[in-house]
Amino acid sequence: MSWCSHVSAMSQRRETVLRVTSTANASPRTRGKNKTAAWHMPSSQATSTFVASLDTSDAHARKRLETCYFTMYNLRRALQRDAQRLCREYWARKEDRGTLGWKIVAEDLGLNRNGFERLARAHALNCGWASDHVSMALVYHMADAVFEDAARHLWSDASGHRSGPLRVRPLHQFATIHGRARSHTTENKWETFRLYGTLEGHLDTYRHGDLGTHPTLSQVAARPAGTPVLRQKNRMQTPGATKWSSYAGPLMMVFAGGPQSNEPELQLPVRLPQGRGSWDRVVHFLTQPNLWHKIDLVRRADSSQSGGWRYEMHLLLLGEGYVSPRSRALLELAPTDRTACVDVNVSNLAVVSVEAGHHDPRSTMVRADPDERERLARAEAKKRRGLRRVDRSRRASNAAQYAKSKAQLQRDERRAIRGLRPVTDATSRGGRLSHTSGVPRQAYRRDQLSGAYRDLRRRHGESARAQSLTKQSKAHDVAVQLVATHGVHWMLEDCNLTAWAKLWGKSIHAFAPGMVTAELAALVARLDGSFTKVATGPTALSSHCLCGRRSKKDLSTRVHRCDVCGFTGHRDLVSAALGTCVVRTDLSDPRSARVNYAAAGVLQAELTATSTNQISTKPGDQGALTSQTHPLVAPRRSDFVSQGARSVRHPHRTARLRARSTAQSTNGSRHLGPAKVAHDSALRSSSPPGDLRLNS
Repeated sequence: MSWCSHVSAMSQRRETVLRVTSTANASPRTRGKNKTAAWHMPSSQATSTFVASLDTSDAHARKRLETCYFTMYNLRRALQRDAQRLCREYWARKEDRGTLGWKIVAEDLGLNRNGFERLARAHALNCGWASDHVSMALVYHMADAVFEDAARHLWSDASGHRSGPLRVRPLHQFATIHGRARSHTTENKWETFRLYGTLEGHLDTYRHGDLGTHPTLSQVAARPAGTPVLRQKNRMQTPGATKWSSYAGPLMMVFAGGPQSNEPELQLPVRLPQGRGSWDRVVHFLTQPNLWHKIDLVRRADSSQSGGWRYEMHLLLLGEGYVSPRSRALLELAPTDRTACVDVNVSNLAVVSVEAGHHDPRSTMVRADPDERERLARAEAKKRRGLRRVDRSRRASNAAQYAKSKAQLQRDERRAIRGLRPVTDATSRGGRLSHTSGVPRQAYRRDQLSGAYRDLRRRHGESARAQSLTKQSKAHDVAVQLVATHGVHWMLEDCNLTAWAKLWGKSIHAFAPGMVTAELAALVARLDGSFTKVATGPTALSSHCLCGRRSKKDLSTRVHRCDVCGFTGHRDLVSAALGTCVVRTDLSDPRSARVNYAAAGVLQAELTATSTNQISTKPGDQGALTSQTHPLVAPRRSDFVSQGARSVRHPHRTARLRARSTAQSTNGSRHLGPAKVAHDSALRSSSPPGDLRLNS
């Protein structure tokens, strides 16, 4: 068959498909060509996101939100099934893709944005009640999101990777409804979710009693940390029908609903942080309405809220994010003439930096302190107890799907010998009943789940999310202090943390080195620095000495000792010091990295001179790269004013915990995994005896 016949056959098939799938008799209306030039976001535009909770205490407003999510979920599910079908057809037409090219085949199948938007419009028009709850702008945005997922599966990205096939997720995993961006050429023109009001109006309406009448932002900024600013009631007020172009009251997120809705506008008051500690951040984001770009509606499970969901407004702004005065002061003093290298490990980060010419070396060891490890051990024990409760709840509701354990069977045999009946009311502790192939007889999704089970599982999800946010905050603080100490030019070993997680999952989860390095890379990019990855194969930093001798070491060997030059020190710090001497011939290829051992010799001489001048040791036994251990410790929140009832610990509980820790310490040392995140201080830089030391 010729190329022309291929094209004609595909066009006939396409006309047939469009004739069958199209549900609208008339073509959709278009607005026509813009009379003015369309606004485009600059490629170098920085963006940031402000997250605020929405007041959903009104039952009717909460019901409308739940209906909106239900409608958008069904639309998303229909589009995902269409995408699955189109992807299967795309992969089945291998001959056409080889003959005509993948673009023509994709266009013929409608695998583009316009094709998915037509499908979404057809689904929305076929469903008579969808237009009562959602607008067509939300429908088109959902179509674009599903097409992006399909495109990531069909075609590889710049790195050559493709995503897996699309999966239809359940309703409780559907969390985000993307809104449409506002107009930056017409004032007060929003398409979907809109934000109206001013921070001054919010402060005047919900001010704390200590502020007096009509306080200003400058008066609030002068108040000390730890004092209250706002007093927002359990059920906040809404203005009702109003003219939004002149509205200057408290902040309000508004959604008009569907085009055929008979309901008034959905007005959701915005809840802001009520303390002085977060006020500067709120002022940074909410005092510049001209930078507001778009709003996404996000929900997450929260057992403390009515309905079990907390609804949030994610406001995207065209500007830099908030930086605290302390972090800004540290970053302004960050050196620009230093080169740093970080050696990533499961339970610590070893950092060494040098000036030009490999002089003035500095080092930092980021690790968890014993208090942090003890807190992690207690948290893990509490988590295991909670997971056992969840498992017992599922087993009790689905007793027919689980077998008795070996101990339970032996107990029944002993009772049978004694003439007693088997125990029938006990929860089975054995494995899941499965076929010979190992597949469970009944799928887990068909289990009967009790209300207590759902509540326990939701609480575990909330706890995991709180821990993740805490780790993210601590990682950012550590990255700021590392940049302030070692500069904005960094080198990192190109290691595979995913493979590490298969071997040391608990330690990786506790310390989260990838989160620290990701925050470090983002911070360096913001400061116009460099963050270079070097391959571990051609460099082998952990196996080499500064003199160039290679000696393979086991992972259990944590001290570097060179038999040729006599150099001794902490293994991770020696690797980081050697990483500062790495050069790359091709910046786009990490495998082009090589170690400049001439520069490493200069650094070794510097370390030897530093050690012999400051520490009375014999030559060759250098004391360590950590005499300059920069303390990366933030003050504990409990040292300041308590932020709420959950931050207050009863004195009797404190006494019990202290007595328990004292009793455990007298029974000998226990093995505790490294920890990076907790509710108090996070990371410490320590100087273990016998490590390499560098001067300040």
